[in-house]
Amino acid sequence: MKCLILIVMAWVLATSAFSKDIKGRVLDTDGMPLEFVNVVLFQDSVFVDGVVTDIDGKFTLSSNVTDDLKIRLSYVGFDLKYLDVTPDGELGDIQMTASGSTMLRDVVVKGHTIYLKGNSLVTNVENSVLANAGTAQDVLRQIPMVVDNNGHLEIFGKGTPTVYVNGRKITDMQELSTLLSSNIRNVEVISNPGSSYAADTKAVIRIRTKKQQGDGWSGAFRSTDGFQHYFQSVNLMSLKYRTGGFEIFSDFTYNTGKSREKKSTDMTTLTKSEWNQQLSTANTKDYDGFSGKLGFSWIISNKHSIGVFYQNELAENENKSLLESDVFENGAFYDSWRTDVDNQSKNTPRHAANVYYNGQVGQINIDFNADYVWNKGVQHSANEETSLLQENRYVTTYSRRRSSMVAEKLVLSYPVGKGVLRLGEEYTRSNTENLFLTEYDGLDNASSSVRESNMACFVEIMQRFGKFNIGAGLRYERVNYDYLEPTHSGNNLSRTYDNVFPSFNAATSLGNVQMSLSFSNRVERPGYSALNANVSYLNRMTYESGNPRLQPTRLHNLEYRMVWKNYFAQVAYTCFDNPIVNTTRQYSDDGEITILTYENFDKRHFLQAFMGGQFKVGIWQPRINVGMFTQWFDIEVNGSVRSMNKPIGIVQWQNAIHLPLDIRLNVDGQFTTAGNDRNIYATGSSCVNAKLYKEFCKKRLSVTLEARDIFNDSRQRLTLYNNAVTLHQRNYSDMRHFMFTLQYSFNVTHNRYRGTGAGNMEKKRL
Repeated sequence: MKCLILIVMAWVLATSAFSKDIKGRVLDTDGMPLEFVNVVLFQDSVFVDGVVTDIDGKFTLSSNVTDDLKIRLSYVGFDLKYLDVTPDGELGDIQMTASGSTMLRDVVVKGHTIYLKGNSLVTNVENSVLANAGTAQDVLRQIPMVVDNNGHLEIFGKGTPTVYVNGRKITDMQELSTLLSSNIRNVEVISNPGSSYAADTKAVIRIRTKKQQGDGWSGAFRSTDGFQHYFQSVNLMSLKYRTGGFEIFSDFTYNTGKSREKKSTDMTTLTKSEWNQQLSTANTKDYDGFSGKLGFSWIISNKHSIGVFYQNELAENENKSLLESDVFENGAFYDSWRTDVDNQSKNTPRHAANVYYNGQVGQINIDFNADYVWNKGVQHSANEETSLLQENRYVTTYSRRRSSMVAEKLVLSYPVGKGVLRLGEEYTRSNTENLFLTEYDGLDNASSSVRESNMACFVEIMQRFGKFNIGAGLRYERVNYDYLEPTHSGNNLSRTYDNVFPSFNAATSLGNVQMSLSFSNRVERPGYSALNANVSYLNRMTYESGNPRLQPTRLHNLEYRMVWKNYFAQVAYTCFDNPIVNTTRQYSDDGEITILTYENFDKRHFLQAFMGGQFKVGIWQPRINVGMFTQWFDIEVNGSVRSMNKPIGIVQWQNAIHLPLDIRLNVDGQFTTAGNDRNIYATGSSCVNAKLYKEFCKKRLSVTLEARDIFNDSRQRLTLYNNAVTLHQRNYSDMRHFMFTLQYSFNVTHNRYRGTGAGNMEKKRL
């Protein structure tokens, strides 16, 4: 009822506050919406108003005069179009005509590469040096605000983003390897998402592709093979068949290889005695993974489209570890242990499905998605521990995890005044069951289940007032959370959260300077592995477990951005309520066994700044970005307060060089200084990458040679501080990586699939 009242009130206020003006929607020759079309309103050649179309091809103009009004539409690659304005101002669908003989080919548009669109930072890829980067993954590594963290792409200061391609949620980042950079129009980075995104969405990347033509068969085949100490291979195949508005598509991936990790750990624990463990770990992992996806989309008309896909994944891993521990009590030698670990895990087929409908009824746009996910994972672990002075131990464990999720999301959009009103609801229900079995007396068998349902509704309105674009939103979420342990009823927890998440953004321009200010209230919920109370055995003094009593973290974000020509700057402040932090506590009655786990702390304040730009000197086009973040966060260490406030800085130096024979060379460097993040101190690191890219056979065939972390310097030394435990860790792994990629594409097109997915953040937690 609260949700319904909220929606009705917002609708009534919005529709009564703004009058309808001159509206229309612009389509290309295939009937698809065109974004960024210039629409100018004039009377007797005198300018009256002007806008550009939005992502749905829509525009709204205002005028105090009503007679002899005309509009002019212009867009690169299409003929100019003039229309008389009808008395009611409703122009409906307007179809542009391709320029034909005057179609621009190989034209470099001389404009700014980056600009603001509301609270998002947009980077133009089309007709820029980024169009020759290789794939979407290569493009994202060079987008402002994106940081490469040892192969994992993150938004600086925000963490892992949610990625969309043409409005469709990407659940497998490998899919970005099949998207060629030459087919990308632009990339948006939203580091402070609004109310239409789930409350636990940290950041969003939206990729929009160029319009592709052609019916019949199309496909892409890609193989990346290389060495990171051991051989690794990633193979992808994508096939589509298109006729008219109907398309059937399939994607297949196969990954195989072996990886190695070496590190040392010095762990000091203060209990009745002072214990010091000097640990050396060597770990190798053999992996095989397969995924397949099959679906179709059907654009029934300009106003209606539907689609369905089904995806299946299977992965098997075998980890073999050697852990050597020398233990000292109060400075005197206590014992030495050697532990051989054989860990075999298997994710049985992970089923995922999505169905969507996009439509328009009158002036209302409808976007509906429904998703289903089911997954089962099994892990067998055998620890053979040999002691120098005490008894030997042999510990075997069996873990099984089953999880499922159903979700649906409905979004309605309605043009209001010089903007749009969006209303929506989203429902997600998930269930996770954990089973843990062991014959070792020091650990207990355990079983648990986590059930969670999330009901949400939101309203968002965007309006233009002169030079100002204003947006505001409100999201309401009701979460029911149940944690059950049949054998330990004292751990049973049931909670209900009722939260309202407001958001606001304003954008304007002063000459060549664009500015935006945004605020949002969000939440960060713990992953299900962090909530799992099952205890894992590391050695006879150290265990590991989750914490089912974790509370969600509440985030309050304030962000300012500015863009001038091809330069940008950003400052953001975040206050964390109940931040989740890795910590330790005593496990045994005598206090001699320590368990690694998670806990909520009180407050954490975070300030982040980032700036950068690009320029061009002949065949050389460099980019440089500079950023820093710092926190205000104190913890208790050995009975006294320790401040973890040392800032971390980052410098990115990216160089694109266009060599003879149309060969593209990229040499990029990233340098990070030492500092604190939560209760961790990390030393500085650096990474230098180089890549050669060349296309053949009219861009159907491409070859890439790449070396990542050439100087093997991205490894960091970490120190984890807690009240009773201080842990120093050093990484000796080989981070240097050499790769060769061969890709062939024919009749390249991109999916018309418009499903955006539902329950997207819950999928990550599962």
